[in-house]
Amino acid sequence: MELSVKSLRSRVEPFLSELGALEYRQGAGLSAAPGIGALMQSWPELTRAETFAQVREAMSRSSLEADEKKRLRALLELVATLVEDRLAVEAIDEIATFEANATIRLSESAVLPFHEAVAGLPLEPSRPRRDLIEQGLAHALAENARPYARRREAALRAAEVLGAGSYEALRTEVTGIDAGALVPACEAFLRQTEDAYRDVFAYALKKLDPHLRPLPSGDARRHDLQRIAAAPWLAEHFRREELLPAIHRCIEELGFHPSANGRIQLDTEDRPGKRPRPFVAEVKVPDDIRLVVKTGYGLDDFYALLHEYGHALHFAHTSRSAPVEERRLGDRSVAEAWAFLFNHFLIDERWHKRFLRLPQAPAREAARIAAFNELATVRRHCARLLYERSLYQSGPSKDRAEEYEQRQADALFIAANRSFFLWDVDPHLYVVRYLRAWALEAEAHRALQERFDEDYWRNPSAGRWLMALFERGLRDDADALAAELGGGPLALERVGERLVSVLNR
Repeated sequence: MELSVKSLRSRVEPFLSELGALEYRQGAGLSAAPGIGALMQSWPELTRAETFAQVREAMSRSSLEADEKKRLRALLELVATLVEDRLAVEAIDEIATFEANATIRLSESAVLPFHEAVAGLPLEPSRPRRDLIEQGLAHALAENARPYARRREAALRAAEVLGAGSYEALRTEVTGIDAGALVPACEAFLRQTEDAYRDVFAYALKKLDPHLRPLPSGDARRHDLQRIAAAPWLAEHFRREELLPAIHRCIEELGFHPSANGRIQLDTEDRPGKRPRPFVAEVKVPDDIRLVVKTGYGLDDFYALLHEYGHALHFAHTSRSAPVEERRLGDRSVAEAWAFLFNHFLIDERWHKRFLRLPQAPAREAARIAAFNELATVRRHCARLLYERSLYQSGPSKDRAEEYEQRQADALFIAANRSFFLWDVDPHLYVVRYLRAWALEAEAHRALQERFDEDYWRNPSAGRWLMALFERGLRDDADALAAELGGGPLALERVGERLVSVLNR
């Protein structure tokens, strides 16, 4: 049946609540719940090309106010995403089944479940064993590449079904963001930060093994960079038992309640099938936010939990009276920016001194490695944007696998197995959101320092300022928010300047 836009809006909220609950149950290891396909069958009107055309037509009316047009664009993006996911639903479910049940053979007598291999790779101290695990993952992905290819092909079919000239053109229409316009900024960022990245990478590799070197003269691999993210030489300072207490102390000093007065439900119970990385499930914004944690150790686990806590606090402080588009949809670059703000506490050595009580030398080392990890992540996403644009223009092929391998090598000075080329991709060109989020976070960080000093992360006044911004949910896009913060246009260059300044200390 055809819905009015008003009726469509009334359907979005319960659908997203069911989706959030499904993601929570699956990710928390609570049940082998049906996949996204079963959920979509209950909400067919949200996945139809006709619904997309209806919202697109409503957007074309010249009499629309700016706020209403923004809300309609958010609906348009949601429907486009669901049309694509419906076309990909069999592949999505097949991928989920494969990753839940696949095993990685390391020897005649040793196997690892796929998820354990992915999660355990950065924690494995033996480099030969990391090599075996990575090769096993690459082999499994190569042998089961077809559903991943079909997932990417569904994006191209969605563009055809929805009357767009290309997939990138479709994402530009529904988000208002031109991915191509980010290319020069990404290329400049890679040039700007190359020397600092390469120098600290060489230093960190020697921490793992005195004989390791970056490409092109060395043989550093993807798993070596992942191992650096955990900073094993600092493990004694990032213990499992300190993870939640330290982060809760930080959140409380900033003026937030760790559970947002009950709106954030923290799931810390270890259970089989629980996702190893923290994640947030938005069941009902702002009143039911699930933060799922499988407590680990190491610098990277502190990074991951701070990031997800940033998401949880943002959504838990969103105004419940805001329209669904402003609470649940909108520019996710903004949501990612607030999450980055929290995990970027780790690049400040004073944070480590205060909340982990580290002496000067390990605090400075932790901050430098955290900055290096962040720089590696931004460089990786710059390379991914360049690669993914090509992937969505030409589709999955051997040439794209070679391009993925080369772009990873050029950006990160590592050998990345080409078999990861379809797995190491976020759907819906989400890489664009991350890149814009880093640029927005740089402006938020600058504004916080100007208003509340360098240690704003311990100032309740800064927390109140953030709460006022969080209350808006996703009402403002990243460009508007950056302008309001006084920083001008979004610029990756300022991200590079800040990270390099920490690396050069």
